[in-house]
Amino acid sequence: MRTLYIMRHCKSRWDEPGLGDRERRLTKRGKRDARLLGRALGARSAPPDLILCSPARRARMTARRVARAWGYGRKIRVEEAIYQGGPLQCLEALGALPQEVATVLLIGHNPTLENLVWMLGAPRMPMPTGATVCLDLEIAGWNELDLTTEAQVRFRLEPKALRGQAESEE
Repeated sequence: MRTLYIMRHCKSRWDEPGLGDRERRLTKRGKRDARLLGRALGARSAPPDLILCSPARRARMTARRVARAWGYGRKIRVEEAIYQGGPLQCLEALGALPQEVATVLLIGHNPTLENLVWMLGAPRMPMPTGATVCLDLEIAGWNELDLTTEAQVRFRLEPKALRGQAESEE
């Protein structure tokens, strides 16, 4: 069994003229949401064995904040294929992971992530910024991951719902 967390980067800025897409940063809300997601994930499970992240600045910023809040103390691995490629390139990157890696958090972009979740047999679901899906995969190793793999959705998180919960607990 392998566990795959798929997360779309948190809310990013569009108000910095001259910055390329790759260099866009998180908004204040995006930064807060990333920490909130990390804490919510930490309440559900131990940190992943590996975080795979797009090289885009907003994805790396999301990854660092989620990792810190979740208690992940290892290096975050940046994968160009998550930014440049589609779902098949993400599957290839995951398929090359070592046997000892049992749980992975993949942080990237849409529409790639929505399509990846769907291609793994989960229902079609929107992936707004920060949305995170936890998938259980009935495979012995990542090298078995392909388009015939059927994922089971364990849970789905959205920052908007988590913000509402946090406010009601105060």
